[in-house]
Amino acid sequence: PAGPGHVSYRDGALAADRWKDAVGRAVQHIRAGGLDKVVLARDVVARTTAPVDQRWLLRRLGEGYASCWTFAVDGLVGATPELLLRSERGLVTSRVLAGTIRRTGDDEADLARAAILAHSSKDLEEHEYAVDSLTRALEPFCSSTNVPETPFVLHLPNVLHLATDVTGVLQDRPHPSSLHLAAALHPTAAVAGTPTDAACDLIAGLEGMDRARYAGPVGWMGADGDGEWGIALRSAELGEDPRTVRLFAGCGVVAASDPAAELAESEAKLEPMRHALHDAQD
Repeated sequence: PAGPGHVSYRDGALAADRWKDAVGRAVQHIRAGGLDKVVLARDVVARTTAPVDQRWLLRRLGEGYASCWTFAVDGLVGATPELLLRSERGLVTSRVLAGTIRRTGDDEADLARAAILAHSSKDLEEHEYAVDSLTRALEPFCSSTNVPETPFVLHLPNVLHLATDVTGVLQDRPHPSSLHLAAALHPTAAVAGTPTDAACDLIAGLEGMDRARYAGPVGWMGADGDGEWGIALRSAELGEDPRTVRLFAGCGVVAASDPAAELAESEAKLEPMRHALHDAQD
């Protein structure tokens, strides 16, 4: 497939400064005791000189982000590092990601950054909320669950994440389908916040946009109900105009969050789709 040619970008629903202001207001809500965590997303609109071919995006994402789950569903394309759940023969696995730092491109410096991330009280707090929300949603379906005490650092080409792999053994027979489980788990604190209802209300008031299918479950299910569902992160939506693409990124906000740092994190999370849109020579 041919590339999309030259790519230009413009602000989506909120310009960068206005999104930073929204993060600042979210921090104020959290410090006032309204909630513990909220995930705020932003969008950026890309305009290309040639029509965008999904096959081009998938190839670029597969080459650049081989450790992620690459997907394309009815115009929603991405490479997500976060597994909402995998259900196979009664065993459920979820990978929770929350807490992020940008990579430098230097291996030694990135190892130092990984150590900083692993001991960051702000990021560990954000991660704990996400793990707890997923575990609470999963436990009613399981006879047992296993939740590691501490997260590990997941190394991706653009960022480092705190990650925890949660596993559970389903208790009921017949087992609930993977789609039923995905519906019960979504939205986790990794894409909404804690408590969920308060976070969703704040998101509606601050984001200024419709997320559409961004951060929703994306995956497959077999005839036996087993399947694999990721969270549609590091993604973009192709609209009716084949030269216009809407990119998404979101960040978890807690009491210790800094709006400028969250904006920088969102830019890092936009990198996979920017990479996919640009020609290899760019």
